[in-house]
Amino acid sequence: MTQDASTRLHLVTDNHVAPVEPAGAEPLGQRRVDGVPADGSVMADLLRRAEELDARVAAETTSRSLRPAGTVAVGAGLTVLLVLLARQPWQLPGRDAGGVTDVPQSLVTFLLMCTLLCVWAAGRLTRPAQLLGSAGAQLWWALLAGAALVTVAADLSLASFAGTGQRPTDTLLRCLVPIVPAVLAGALASRAGRSARVRLALGTGLVTVPLAAVGWALLSSSARTTAGVADVLAMTGVAAAAPLAIAVAFVAADRRGRSAR
Repeated sequence: MTQDASTRLHLVTDNHVAPVEPAGAEPLGQRRVDGVPADGSVMADLLRRAEELDARVAAETTSRSLRPAGTVAVGAGLTVLLVLLARQPWQLPGRDAGGVTDVPQSLVTFLLMCTLLCVWAAGRLTRPAQLLGSAGAQLWWALLAGAALVTVAADLSLASFAGTGQRPTDTLLRCLVPIVPAVLAGALASRAGRSARVRLALGTGLVTVPLAAVGWALLSSSARTTAGVADVLAMTGVAAAAPLAIAVAFVAADRRGRSAR
């Protein structure tokens, strides 16, 4: 037995220390001293406050992630960055009557790195698992991968026109590349609310719009063209950013249109 105070004794057995209470004393777990609550009450209060703080931080984080302005700003920054990189003197693919030929390995590597960067940014800002659950998030990722694959193929097609004196004639078809995944992403979140639909649709634009800008930048990188960065960004706005804005507006208004009927 050990004694650390005149009224408190401890019984030591092997490695276990148990308090020994005097007869008639209030149990240790219920004891209050000078208005201080018992240890159990203090712990419960601390746990409650910790849960409230966690809920507040989670709510603030979620509200920040739902703002579309941040996603648009990141997309614009990615677009400008990739345009500047794509206008470097890359080896470009050839073109014949059958389509694209002789795609350089260096260009494929560059496009792959651009795609990974855009997909990572889209997943980081969108966080589809928070809105759709695991099954819905997998569908969104599959949709995003398909959009990236189609956009990269369109980039190679645009790059093959560089230096040939020809102009691509499928610009209207290229406008559908950002529209289709944005609308489908909004359909995945049809029951998750307007903010979720807009967030998921804009997430696809983080892939389709910057990668579309890469294609137009590769087309303008030939020594025979006089197009500059401003021209590339303007063409990206017409063929990619504007169609995406139309798709996002449609996704945002879809729920209200149904409720009005």
